[in-house]
Amino acid sequence: MTRTTLSVLLATAVAATVAGAAIAAPQGGATRVKIDANNDGVIDRTEAAAHPRLASSFDQLDKNRDGKLDQSERPHRKGHGGRHGGHGGGYGHIVKADADGDGRISRTEAGSLRFINEKFADIDANRDGYIVRSELTKYHERMRPQHEAERAKRAEERFASADLNKDGKLSRVEVSEKMPRLEKAFAFMDEDRDGFLTRADLAPRKR
Repeated sequence: MTRTTLSVLLATAVAATVAGAAIAAPQGGATRVKIDANNDGVIDRTEAAAHPRLASSFDQLDKNRDGKLDQSERPHRKGHGGRHGGHGGGYGHIVKADADGDGRISRTEAGSLRFINEKFADIDANRDGYIVRSELTKYHERMRPQHEAERAKRAEERFASADLNKDGKLSRVEVSEKMPRLEKAFAFMDEDRDGFLTRADLAPRKR
């Protein structure tokens, strides 16, 4: 084996290890890497950018093209429900809550689902005391403009706070100081290679 070949193999192995650690929990009981930095229940493109493996598959995972990954769209390890677990094609956590298997979520069953429990009355459009998939889908569609506006507001606040010299763009130093989670993904986000991240660079990709 030549020195060049050995170097390539080592580099590939290191890259795969780092990328895998961005999503999967380390072995031996170590703390799982936190992707949802602001704890709003979804992963936006900025948060995903700090995890190269997730960033590279963001568009494929974002099935409804809303610029964020909710619980049903996030990658799951096989055997743990969700998209790869064989428990309902992305509705794994809801399917598990359906204790009697009738395809509906009653208010009692919703008790194990924090989000649905809190918004039960808003989601249950026909007021029959049950939530079905179409009602959940329509609720998300109805609330999308509000969620997008809230997400845009938070993004603007984070950007303004990080823009220390108020020139409308973020240098690597500013990102390092104010957005450390994004630092490793700086080059990935800086697609035009000008050494700065603008609002456009950080904005969700439109289709």
